[in-house]
Amino acid sequence: MPEQAHQPERVLIEDRPHIAFVFTQMWRLILMALVLWGVLRWFGMLTGHGVYVQLSWLPIGLIAVRFMLGWLDWLNRRHMLTESIIMVETGIIRKVRVEIPLRRVQHTILVRPFGERLMGIGSIGVTSAGTGGVDLVWRGVEHPQRVLDTIRAQVQRMSTLGSGKQVTPVIGIVGGIGSGKSTVARAFEELGCLVSDSDASVRQIMQEPGVQKTLRSWWGDRVIDSKGQVDRSAIAQIVFESEIERRKLEGLIHPLVHQRRHELIDRARKEGVQGVIVDAPLLFEAGVDSECDAVVFVDTPRETRLARVKSARGWDDRELDRREKTQLGLEEKRKRSDYVLSNTGLPEELHGRVARVLGAIQKDLRDRQTSG
Repeated sequence: MPEQAHQPERVLIEDRPHIAFVFTQMWRLILMALVLWGVLRWFGMLTGHGVYVQLSWLPIGLIAVRFMLGWLDWLNRRHMLTESIIMVETGIIRKVRVEIPLRRVQHTILVRPFGERLMGIGSIGVTSAGTGGVDLVWRGVEHPQRVLDTIRAQVQRMSTLGSGKQVTPVIGIVGGIGSGKSTVARAFEELGCLVSDSDASVRQIMQEPGVQKTLRSWWGDRVIDSKGQVDRSAIAQIVFESEIERRKLEGLIHPLVHQRRHELIDRARKEGVQGVIVDAPLLFEAGVDSECDAVVFVDTPRETRLARVKSARGWDDRELDRREKTQLGLEEKRKRSDYVLSNTGLPEELHGRVARVLGAIQKDLRDRQTSG
């Protein structure tokens, strides 16, 4: 039997510090040099000695030299997070590479001095088991809280793998139209989850020759566009006007979506990923929630949702109401969900909320498996 080729592990993050890192390392020097420049210029004009005016350019030259060194430092720094290690590479003349296995990571901290807070960046420190100090630092990280959450999620994954307690929960996402369910799904994906996007699956399935043939036999050529592809807008109009036609379409498409979803879940559990996210518009209505370990309700104000669908789809408030009346009510969705996740505020805030929800779901599933 031929030996299987080794599969390289997935790289989750690979970048260097934000360019603002160069300035945050020298802002005190810039202030001191500018003050010294001003003093020398003032003293030169006060005494009439041109030598002081000439000397005033020395602090500016010092800033230029320090900037060049900072730029070279930035250019030679590299951060990398894979499924099993975290690494930093530094050094202008001599390269220094520090690499820590995630299974040995004991603490992670976020430090944001004044200069970094001003620039919207931060530094992340990592301590490994058995040491008394910080062993590795990612400096000048953009969206530092989001990156820190990703690192912590991967550390948690490795610790559960090492203890034999790795779980892969199936998590359903529900919410109103325009609530940002896909954005939340992407945040879960950034934390190592796989996403089962039902809309994407439906689009792919509808272009399969056998499905096209069935749809054409039901509704004729009006559901096929000039390129020979299924016209989803024409089908949407048909099923929104007829409950019978809608159920007929669901009877054809839903089993195929179900099959694809279960193939994804099986693969995810074999690979030991963080979770499987089921992004399905009719999760409760189609009974898909029975396949989930937990359901998360994405809570977004109506005015925000309306603004999104106006911009993206050209709908007014009446069209939004008409579409939502074909689905389970929002309060009922909220009541039947296990977690409520607010999709307001900054993107990094959402990322942090998603990381906390994922950790809570994983812990709850492990506890249930242990007690069972």
